[in-house]
Parts: sequence; C-alpha cells; structure tokens
Amino acid sequence: MKLGAFGGIVLAVSLLVGHAIASGAKPGASDTVSSAYSQTSKQPAKKSGLSGVPNSSPSTNTNKATTQCDWTPLLIVPLSTPRLFRGSDGLYNLVYELQLINYNSKPSKISSFEIHNARGGLIRSYSPAALHANMLNLTATKVTKATKDGDFIPPGGTATLWINLEFKDKESAPKELQHKIAIETEFAGKVRKFENGWSKLSVEEKPPVVVGPPLRGGRWFASGGYAGKAGHRKALFPLGNTLVNAQRYAIDWLLMTDDDHAFKGEGKVCSHFAGYGKQLIAAADGTVVGVIDRYEDQIPGEPKGEQIAFYPGGNSVVIDIGDGNYAFYAHMKPGSVKVKEGQKVKRGDHIGDLGSSGNSSAPHLHFHVMAGPSILGSPGVPYVFDSFIVNGITADENKAEKALEDGGVAPIVKSKFDGKHTEELPREGMLIVFPE
Repeated sequence: MKLGAFGGIVLAVSLLVGHAIASGAKPGASDTVSSAYSQTSKQPAKKSGLSGVPNSSPSTNTNKATTQCDWTPLLIVPLSTPRLFRGSDGLYNLVYELQLINYNSKPSKISSFEIHNARGGLIRSYSPAALHANMLNLTATKVTKATKDGDFIPPGGTATLWINLEFKDKESAPKELQHKIAIETEFAGKVRKFENGWSKLSVEEKPPVVVGPPLRGGRWFASGGYAGKAGHRKALFPLGNTLVNAQRYAIDWLLMTDDDHAFKGEGKVCSHFAGYGKQLIAAADGTVVGVIDRYEDQIPGEPKGEQIAFYPGGNSVVIDIGDGNYAFYAHMKPGSVKVKEGQKVKRGDHIGDLGSSGNSSAPHLHFHVMAGPSILGSPGVPYVFDSFIVNGITADENKAEKALEDGGVAPIVKSKFDGKHTEELPREGMLIVFPE
C-alpha cells in the first residue's frame, strides 16, 4: 500500500498513477552518439555555466539576416507556471514541470542542465545523476538508456523534468527563470554539441491561496506532498488534450494514534483506522459545485473497480472558494456527505466524513486546491494553511509509511520545526495538529 497520487496508505494509491529535423540536412552515417563533437557556431560564445558549449540562445550577431541557423534539436517546453509559496520547513518554493522534445532523427544525449535567473546568475546546476532522478523519459529503450554521463532522448522522443527550487527567503527567489541544456547529437553528418538557452519562464506573481484546515485537531501525518519524489508531485496526466497536474500540491492526511500507529488490530477493515469517520470541514467560505456519494469503501490494501481510473476521488466534494480556486476533498465515507451542489458553506462547516472510497488503499483524506472544478483536469495551485502546529517529523518518510502499513510504530522524532506555523504548506513527513 503506497500513498501517492490519489491515494495510497500511506497513503493512498496514486489517483492513478523516425522524424528528421526540418532542415533537409543529411544525418550522419552512424546511429551511435560519439563523445567527439564539432562546434555549431563560429560566433563568440556568451558567458555560460555550461563550459565550452557554443551559445544557442539569441545570437550575438545583431544582423539577424546574416546569422547562421540557430538549431535547437532538443526543445524545452514549460508545462506549468511556478508560483512562490512557503513550506513548513521555512523555505520558499517554486515547483513546476518542463517537457523535453528531441526533434531530431538521432538520439540526443543530455550532458548538462542549468537554471539561471534573469541576470544570468546560476540558481541550480544538475549533475547527470540528479537530472536522471528528476526526469521521466517516456521513450527510453535499451539503446537509449541512461549512462553515468547523461540521459539519452530517442529520436522524436520526449521526457518530463520535474523542477523543485528552494530559497531561504522571498528576496532570493527570482522573477524569471532561464533554462539551459547542453546535448550531443548527430546532425548534418557529424556529432555536434548544442546548447539551448532560449527557454525563459516568468514566475507568477500571485500569492498562494490562504485556507483554513480541512480537518480538526489530531496528529495528522502529511504524505505525498510538493517536495516528494513520487506520487502527487509526479502525477502529470493527459486530460482534455493537455498535460495537467492537479495534484502538484496535494497532501494525503492519515490520522495517527497517540502512540504513533495508523490503525489498531489487523488493519483489514476501514474501522480499524484511527481516522476513519472523522469529520471533514470546509477550508473556506464557498459554494459546493460537485458532489459524488455512491461508492463503497475499498478494502484496505485492495482497491479495485473502474472508479480507480474514472472516479479516483471516490465519494468527493468540490467547493468553489472564490477567485478561480476550488477545494477538493476525496475518498469520503459512503453516505456521509452533508452538502449538495449549489449549497453555500462557511469555513468550518461539516461537509462529510473521512473514508476510503475511490483510488484509496486505506482511510485518509486527499486534499488539494485547483484552478477549476475538474478534479484531475484543472491545474493544481499552491495554497497555505493559515495556522497549524508541527508535532514531530520522520527523517525517512518511506520507512514511516512502511511501518504504518504493517501496523507498526512510525519513527517520529521531535524537530526544530515543532511549534506553531502560519501561512505555510506542510512538508511531507511532518505530523500536523490543526485547531479544534
């Protein structure tokens, strides 16, 4: 049982979980990418953190009519716009995704990737190993598998790159991001090295959405959050002819007992879990725009049925909380929903009870805020809770989740983050106490 995008215990199971460049240039005779390369430009290179790589950002030649063709065989396409928010570890975060597209007839090997601010200052440089760990290569094959020197994107292939940037304060966070990627690929008869520095992305200036708690009191274990390596963070799905991550900032909330267990007994039925049946409350004033209350709870550890794919939230409620933002509550107990579509609610109103319907492997609340009413088809937006208390943390979320799934004691320890927090989004692995 693994919590993650839409679900898992620990929580919930995830909600789910030969084209040539249009140049007419003849490709090289070999399909093997060599370590040798020929430079693509005789123009002076701009200063860059990518040492020895000709600059493929806008040319230094002011006469565009005589500049040589500035090929970028590997395209960088932003899939989302970052928006600054503060996490419960005190750091400010920018979270977004990029798509890499190899518009070439030969594999492209990524040798380096960097993110700069608008002034050219280096924000982060990725080693090949770090890049590989944060990238999903959708079209990788045995021939194009990653090596210690970098990842290969096959001809016509795509990859998704998940970006998480952290800053010590607001002032350190940039207003614009520039991406620079260096690759090696066969092009016009030779293996050459290219740098694409054209991709710029403005940071959205809107502050995060401030909401109240969706739950009361307790010691709630936060799982699958914005800083994770799997689950919600990587729940980028094809919906409505676009790639959307509604769950980018989602959290799965699992209630802990006072002695740090998730359930008593064997954990084979929902009622064994500490959180089962607990009240869910409106996080803000708003209007209910969607209600589903027709599914039975899943047997812990054995989710099944078409609802997993098509109604992964199971019994759920969506509330329009204003300014284009919608709060989503998933996996509610059957028959427990207290509201109906069109109903006005006030912050703190009882809207239903915690259950385990939909794509869920154990009773918990999946909660996120999104920029539309579609539970998976609307982009997730950053939100913060106006007040909560941190009451412990796990140094290893995977070990904690394994212990909880097995009915053991989660390895929770005191931390420097313990105490009251305001206008922050809890980082996964923390135990949170909400106001009663």
